[in-house]
Amino acid sequence: MKKATIIFTMLAIGAFLLLRCNNSAKNKGATESLAASADTSFTINFNPFPPAELDSNANSKQLVEFAWEEFLALNWKSSYSKNNKRDYPDTTWTYYNEPGAYPDLDVWETFAHKTELRPYSNKMLPFDSLPHYSYGQQPIAANASTSFTLFDNLDENNEIGSCDMYAHVNVFKEQYQVLYEAKVNRFEYDYVKNNYGDSTTLHKAANTTRDNIAKFGAYYQKGVNNSCGCPVGVICLPCGSGKSTGTMEIKAAWRRLTNLDDSSKFFTRKVIYYTKNANGQVVYNNITYALIALHIIHKTQNYPAFIFATWEHVDVKQDSMGYVLLDTAGKEYGGIQTPMRDSIRSITAAATNYVHSKLPAKSIWQNYRLVGVQATPTSDSTSANFFLANYVVESDRTLNHFNGSSIATPHDHGINALFKGNFYSMGGCQGCHGATQIKQGTDFSFVLDAVDKPVRTPDIGDKNALKKLTVYIKTFKIADRKVLELSNGKAHTLSK
Repeated sequence: MKKATIIFTMLAIGAFLLLRCNNSAKNKGATESLAASADTSFTINFNPFPPAELDSNANSKQLVEFAWEEFLALNWKSSYSKNNKRDYPDTTWTYYNEPGAYPDLDVWETFAHKTELRPYSNKMLPFDSLPHYSYGQQPIAANASTSFTLFDNLDENNEIGSCDMYAHVNVFKEQYQVLYEAKVNRFEYDYVKNNYGDSTTLHKAANTTRDNIAKFGAYYQKGVNNSCGCPVGVICLPCGSGKSTGTMEIKAAWRRLTNLDDSSKFFTRKVIYYTKNANGQVVYNNITYALIALHIIHKTQNYPAFIFATWEHVDVKQDSMGYVLLDTAGKEYGGIQTPMRDSIRSITAAATNYVHSKLPAKSIWQNYRLVGVQATPTSDSTSANFFLANYVVESDRTLNHFNGSSIATPHDHGINALFKGNFYSMGGCQGCHGATQIKQGTDFSFVLDAVDKPVRTPDIGDKNALKKLTVYIKTFKIADRKVLELSNGKAHTLSK
């Protein structure tokens, strides 16, 4: 098999001068200065396969390089139309021989949807099967031509129950709602299917992992520093190393375009979304939506707490995005508010500029930028990207500046991540996912937890959020327990 690899190296001094960007005051002390970075050159591989590992002491430059290599590989053309293989690239394709702005199907789109990983039928099918979305209340087709086997299934309409997000609120108010989907790669899917292929065994393993963390500060009694290659019986997702990519998950945010948008600037797909008919039945529909954000999280041997990287469309701020908070009954309140996130670091912006300079001018990815990367947990809130968040995925304060022990207590600075035998109070994406590791035993994965999974019904239409936040809060409160801090022998109690 021939890999189409193009390696580009370029001095980034000019890019830094043009793209200098300061962090928020909170992170000002950790801002990487322009002068310190100006003598750095980027080496970013345009490769059909994502990198499997990163140096254990990776610096900021290596982190953004790794993130962009993941992004470029996952947006490679899928081989599915040739060999019916999901999560596999067409190695004859490159960004330079693509006749359009992007392929007709990208690799990440063929990842398994969360309802394939966690089917309500309780029967996981082989990974390479056609998309097969399983709900407790199985939707019906809008009409005879509506497809239920499209790869993009947008069955979430809120930010994990915290708020709803809308586009062009200055003109259309709450008409154009952002929808979401979550997916996993082959490594995670096959790990679950081969070891915990039904809800009972999966939940048992998660509970065991959670209890072990509380008792031993480890996934299993003798595994103090190990969360790769654990014995069966605990949730220990595969780590990347060598030729094994390891576990990857993505979350994508989408919205309908309006007459104010230039459709040529967006990655668009015909997707599945949901409404209710006059009889109260859940109906699936097909419509074209535009991608506005993409999260990629990746577990490796050197980074078993996952590497978190997130991208957004370059126009998200000027497109008048607005969020509305949800109460514990899933109802909106308080009116439209403007999203927030910390500024993009200069080295991150320079890496985006570098990749854009090497992509063909017609490439759709000229319109998407890297927001930031997290890798090693820390309790230092002044560290770079500590509050990593995406403008349209973690938009309100609960998620945008998360630094708590759970969704129930998002800002209590409590323990939320276990990394190589030590506990941390991490912020942003990694801290929020870490809460599922500590309180749910699911190895940083929201798609493996017991909250509204298997999914009984998709989130249905605009202004119809499920009571997801209430369920998360209740679940995390039940998980209140003591965790042993092995580094200093003191016991820490997780906040209720």
